[in-house]
Amino acid sequence: MDLLLLNIKELVQTGERPPAWLAGKEMSMLSTLKNAFLLVSDEMIVDYGPMEALGECADCSGDLLMEIDCCDRLVFPSFCDPDSHLLYPFGALPGFSKRHPDRAKMGVRFLDSFVELHEMSVEEIYLQALDHLKEVVAKGTGAIEIKSGYGLDAEDEIKLLQVIRKLKQTTPLVIRSTFLGSHTYHEKFRKSPARYLDHVLDILPAIARDELADNLDWYCDQQFLSRSETETLLLAGVREGLNVKLHSDELGLNRLNENNLSTALDILHSNEPITRSNIERMVSSSIFPVIMPGASFFHNLSVSSAREMIDAGLPLALATDFDPGSMPSCDMKFMQSLACLKYGLKPEEVINASTINSAFLMGIGEGYGSIAKGKAANLFVTKKISSYDYLPYAFSTDLIEMVILDGEIL
Repeated sequence: MDLLLLNIKELVQTGERPPAWLAGKEMSMLSTLKNAFLLVSDEMIVDYGPMEALGECADCSGDLLMEIDCCDRLVFPSFCDPDSHLLYPFGALPGFSKRHPDRAKMGVRFLDSFVELHEMSVEEIYLQALDHLKEVVAKGTGAIEIKSGYGLDAEDEIKLLQVIRKLKQTTPLVIRSTFLGSHTYHEKFRKSPARYLDHVLDILPAIARDELADNLDWYCDQQFLSRSETETLLLAGVREGLNVKLHSDELGLNRLNENNLSTALDILHSNEPITRSNIERMVSSSIFPVIMPGASFFHNLSVSSAREMIDAGLPLALATDFDPGSMPSCDMKFMQSLACLKYGLKPEEVINASTINSAFLMGIGEGYGSIAKGKAANLFVTKKISSYDYLPYAFSTDLIEMVILDGEIL
């Protein structure tokens, strides 16, 4: 059934030829259209414009057309979350009683969970993930990247990637799969990390061949892998044709070889401050940073250099880092609020960072991340609110009234 959204108070992130992404000062610019209509047909946005132009819309009639009055409501493109660890092997969140205050000892929880995940079937992990994805959708996210990383050996890492593939095939969300083989490793590799490196390199060609992963994400942390090991894995991913990402803080960025940084790395995930010299290196290397303010909030860490990165002319994307240890929340709106409150970002910047920029980063920008004719009808309609900047302002309020994915009301 076709959908016609009428009397939209403000249609957010519009544009017939939107840029692929926004960077620097451009991130404070947000294109909107007030008192608008939007027509959805065959899962696509086929027309939109001001209400006074509705009579010129040739397709805005017919027996199979459902009209929805959006008076005093705003319409946004769905959020795109480029970083989540949704497939964690816990029946429920661990809670504060199991949360260790020392970040260096958090790895214990990952190792303790290995047995639980190992004993779970693909179907059991899949059903658990579906429960989480229901909340993801309700919070306004229509596209999400899901990582492996909790398997700790080849068999279970591949099992997680198979779960992600099944989620892709059976849910209305756009899902990108990421192999995070360097997250940590099982105790049996503790005395010889090089064996684990060989273990990962052995399964990487099969992962690429069977299209189990869209991306390769390496966790750059001296607790797990040395600089040379990280670079070996990074370049192996490039050779296999995978998009390469890096989980890193200031230390990890400094430890990478500069040549590899500029030629192989596209995306940097960082929660902590970065020096001005490294920001300048990022600009010259065309790196696309991702910030995860929820992780900094949950661990009570220093805020990242998000403001400095934008002011230096970099693009920026926003993610949840949804997982039990770093950020047990999939709420992108809350991430927007934290980015405004803690990092000094503007509402326009966080909206751009969680829609058009994050869609580009996920490789889906041609069809998602903005309101344009020919793009997928992945949208949400707010409750009655005053303006788009109320979204990050009301950080604890549920402001989403309706979710539309693939042109269907959920």
